[in-house]
Amino acid sequence: MIELALIAQVLVVALVVAVFLFSGTASMFHPLSFYLIFHTLVFVLRPILLHVYQFDNVWLFIGFWPSAQQFVFTLMVSSVALIAFAIACAWSGAARPEFQDREPFRFDGPDIAAYTLTALLLGPLAVYSAIMRQGGASFTGVGDVQMERDPLTGQPVYVNTTGYVAEAHSMGLPLALGIIWVSRFHPLSFIPFLSFLMYRAYLGWGRWAFIMGVISLVLLLLYHTRTKWFRLWHVAVGLPVLMLFHTLGQNRGALRSVFEGTAPVSSLFRVQGSSDARFVDSLAGQDLGNFDYLSFILWVVPKESGTYTWFTQYLQLFTEPIPRVLWPAKPIGPPVQYFSLHDFGHFANLTTSLAGDGWMSGGWIGMILTMVLVGLALGTIHRWFWRSGAVNKYGVLFYCSFLPLSLQWFRDGGISIFKFGLFSLMPILMWIALTRLFRAWIAFGAEDRPPLVLRRAADGAETS
Repeated sequence: MIELALIAQVLVVALVVAVFLFSGTASMFHPLSFYLIFHTLVFVLRPILLHVYQFDNVWLFIGFWPSAQQFVFTLMVSSVALIAFAIACAWSGAARPEFQDREPFRFDGPDIAAYTLTALLLGPLAVYSAIMRQGGASFTGVGDVQMERDPLTGQPVYVNTTGYVAEAHSMGLPLALGIIWVSRFHPLSFIPFLSFLMYRAYLGWGRWAFIMGVISLVLLLLYHTRTKWFRLWHVAVGLPVLMLFHTLGQNRGALRSVFEGTAPVSSLFRVQGSSDARFVDSLAGQDLGNFDYLSFILWVVPKESGTYTWFTQYLQLFTEPIPRVLWPAKPIGPPVQYFSLHDFGHFANLTTSLAGDGWMSGGWIGMILTMVLVGLALGTIHRWFWRSGAVNKYGVLFYCSFLPLSLQWFRDGGISIFKFGLFSLMPILMWIALTRLFRAWIAFGAEDRPPLVLRRAADGAETS
């Protein structure tokens, strides 16, 4: 029974891919391409590995083992989620990826001045946050960043700082990408970007920064070269990044050990946890475990929980922006909670996926509605890109920085996209706002004066 369901799972993906390619709108700039990659990894390859190699690491961690019927049902739900998302995203994002013949973007004085000011305003905060978090988050009551885990929900909570400061280091990535974009891919402009990735690799946490950053950079390169799909050399560059991601998943201190001289450089290319372990065994962890998590969610909701969330988890959008230092009694998680997955198994630090979050909201209806709404939203942004954003030097950077974030939305579900988007897009939005401000000043009659000194000149005129 499971073997037939796995074959059907592969056929569904193949059918969606075929229709997508036949539509003429397919490219690496389409959100559906990213969901197909995500779905194939966690809902096609993962269950095959689970069934063939009998992985039970995640089951042991959660304390739950699905029956054959539950395994097949999880495959079915994930396939329906894919179809719902694909139809909505393809329909709303029906725009052919056509690069217009035009001169490369040029960045003038206001552009450069605005970006410089953006980097000067946000860069120090990002650096301070990175230094503060170089030891990671501590749950022992010591360290610069201290956290404690809520016993009811399993969620970590900052106790001696606020997320706005602790997570500000994430702005380093878009700031580094912006330097490359404004510099029009000058070789020296890659130094901040590579330094950021190397620093995160040295710390060993925040591995998704590698994936998000490299994908954003490749999308900018694809646009720059008027290319719709990855080239072979893009894949060649991406493979070491994936290897490093996997290595740090096995040993967070792998790169740090190399720098400290306690491990050879060859250890970075050792994908197994030990010399006598098989590579496939290293895939049994939580990196691709969304199928496992979804199986648990389908078992809990609604049979064990007795109810659904009815989309109340999105009420956290109204409470999450308020710092806990200003509201000590702020609810942990959504302000209205009908149940917690942590009550039925060990679900700390695990993610629901977009499909699982939708199922928790209202079963089949909630899952399909969630996938359709997200598909419509991402498809609409894709259509905007090819009709307006692709001819705008600000829109290209914004879209290429935003699109990879969808992978985390697919993985996490809920409001995570708003958290990651806040820091990932803030530098770009600030750059756009400051550029418009500087251009407005220039249009007001100060064409010959540098934008950054316009206010000082205006103040001097008033006092004379």
